[in-house]
Amino acid sequence: MSESDPEYVKHQYLYVPWTDQFDSFALGKALARYVKDHFRARLTVVCPQKSNAEYHAELAKLPIVTERTGTVADGGVVLAFVPTQKVMAKVHRLSKSIVIMVEDPSERFEAWARLVGAYNVLTRKVMSARLSEAGTKALDGVVWEGYNGWHDSIAEMMTTKHLKDLAELGEYDRAIVIEFAAQRKGEHALKRLEKILDRFERAVPAVA
Repeated sequence: MSESDPEYVKHQYLYVPWTDQFDSFALGKALARYVKDHFRARLTVVCPQKSNAEYHAELAKLPIVTERTGTVADGGVVLAFVPTQKVMAKVHRLSKSIVIMVEDPSERFEAWARLVGAYNVLTRKVMSARLSEAGTKALDGVVWEGYNGWHDSIAEMMTTKHLKDLAELGEYDRAIVIEFAAQRKGEHALKRLEKILDRFERAVPAVA
């Protein structure tokens, strides 16, 4: 696979999924250099710990943002290198940055790639969550009911209603619901949302 495909500079989000077929890490690093050089932009690495980047000599010299330290300035190129959801919380609100996601087998980000419309460098296709206007409205409703972290029974009741709306549309996807909420809510609140999803799926097993 070419590391300098002109298609790579046409998209704001690039997704390098984990695969056993070749070295995804090497491709992701080369891709980040190519995009950075093309736009003559700064390159920032976001990863769980500094050691994730420092293990790679070409990344160790770059600005590194981790789960615990640093923030990402908007603009430029961001290499999300083997990230976690906690790391991605520092990326979600960037609007001017080009984000290159290099996935690790321990945590998958296909739902993220689908929601942001990322270009999959393996399939060479733009990904999509295929949500209708009504489906997006239902997801917005789920997030709205989490204004207090999905803390009470009324929030759960209303959230479940929105989940039923998604199911009726044929658009319920647990990973998409969680990722959509993760881009807007904190980690602790998401744990409560996941419990609501567990109860919903037990009640409506056909959607699980």
